[in-house]
Amino acid sequence: MPSTPRLNFATNRLQYALAIAALATVYVVAARAGLMLDAVAGFATLVWPPSGLALAALLILGTGLWPGVFIGAFLANLITGAPVPVALGMGAGNTLEAVLAVYALRQIPDFHVSLERLSDVVGLIILAAGLSTMVSATIGVASLYFGGIVSPAQLTETWRTWWQGDLIGDLLVAPVLLVWSSGPPTLRDRKRRLEALALGISIIAASLLVFAGPAGPATATGKFAQAYMFFPLLIWAAIRFGQRGAVSTAFIVSVIAIWGTAMGHGPFVRPAFHESLIALQAFMGIAAGTFLVLGASISERRRAEDEMRLAHALAAEANEAKAEFLAVMSHELRTPLNAISGYVDLMSLGVDGPLTEKQRASLTRIQLNEQHLLSLIDDVLSFARIEAGRLNIEIQTVLVHDVVATLEALIQPELQKKELAFSCEPCDDALSVRADPEKLRQILLNFLANAIKFTAEGGRIVIGADNRGEFVRIWVSDSGIGIPSDQIAHVFEPFFQVEQGTTRNYPGIGLGLAIARDLARAMDGQVRIESTVGVGSTVSLIMPAG
Repeated sequence: MPSTPRLNFATNRLQYALAIAALATVYVVAARAGLMLDAVAGFATLVWPPSGLALAALLILGTGLWPGVFIGAFLANLITGAPVPVALGMGAGNTLEAVLAVYALRQIPDFHVSLERLSDVVGLIILAAGLSTMVSATIGVASLYFGGIVSPAQLTETWRTWWQGDLIGDLLVAPVLLVWSSGPPTLRDRKRRLEALALGISIIAASLLVFAGPAGPATATGKFAQAYMFFPLLIWAAIRFGQRGAVSTAFIVSVIAIWGTAMGHGPFVRPAFHESLIALQAFMGIAAGTFLVLGASISERRRAEDEMRLAHALAAEANEAKAEFLAVMSHELRTPLNAISGYVDLMSLGVDGPLTEKQRASLTRIQLNEQHLLSLIDDVLSFARIEAGRLNIEIQTVLVHDVVATLEALIQPELQKKELAFSCEPCDDALSVRADPEKLRQILLNFLANAIKFTAEGGRIVIGADNRGEFVRIWVSDSGIGIPSDQIAHVFEPFFQVEQGTTRNYPGIGLGLAIARDLARAMDGQVRIESTVGVGSTVSLIMPAG
């Protein structure tokens, strides 16, 4: 996924200066708002939106805007009352935090500001919110200490407050700016817009209900549990609207929660306002991180599903093209083969003069090879028709005895050539199945052709049928070479053959059983194989009873 393009200010100095000024201005405003909320020593606060603002600005527009962060941080602290050296130190810390966070995030392969991948979200939580904020907290608190503003006894509390405030800013403010900068809203469907409106109203109503109500005592677990009523709404937002919904709802809830807590309302109010903010920010930080991960997981899954659907559509299109090609080629190959067969028949009749025994033997070989090639082409043509979905099935009640009785005459020449014993097990003359008669005959002929091919001279082949309640089983058993147990699962795959290599003992292209299985499925039936190497195989066709 491509990254959001950064602005190139090198060609427009005025635009660059205006961008720096705008970023510095917004930074000062956001900083002053945060510092109004019970700042430790006047400078470290648990609500510090500028950290998220600076991170988002440098990620979206480029690190070239770092002077805007530095100027904004310097002016904000200078206005608050910090001496110039202290303000410069804190400004440097805030700037270095944002620059290091951007550098670390861009080390993630193909990092994208939409935060739709787990790797991007985990990077934001750990590298930006967790680690880079320590740099700002350390440099800032050190500047306050050496400036004589923070005493040694206040160092730990000030550092923790500074770090927590920056962390929450990166988790709540930066994701909203990053995600919404990645593209315009896609709520084109009216129902989706109505659903988004309903979600927004529900979030605001729930937030006001929890954080605009009277404060309960710190031990009132029922009151504290009200905060978790947001979780179903946040889950709704993440599932239905992805990362954009998750970060937006989390941000709205946090803004109302901070306002309510500052006004002395809601479940996180404690005797000291600083303690109230700690409890609130801990809850909102965990919730923000959790739903960032949830939103990314859902976005990744949706993207994977979209890619899978696209791949399936491309595969189906390619498969249809392949089937069309095979059908056309099979048809075109049959034409010259039919001509060859006709000329061989004419020559065998002596139309062009009498033939010698040697010539007749040669014509016989031509005829056998032509028939073999035609059978292969017929298999390919049948397979192509099935793949292309051009199979015409006419289901009717078919007597099993009538179909089986016609098979022996069709395979008699091959049986005699290999001196194979063929027999039919007696079955009920009234036994019937629901099937297409021609397709049923084709399946059974495939079974018998395989049995003849893989059974040595002098072997035996048996066909039979029996009633299985709502189904009828028609089976062909042989005394052939058998199939290894680890290969049985693969024999129905198109073009698969147990015997591999170019010097095979058994001819064919491996489509017979694949065609038989597909034809059976098209008629609500199935094919099963039982086989033992060196003993033989039994292939069964199970069809609905007629």
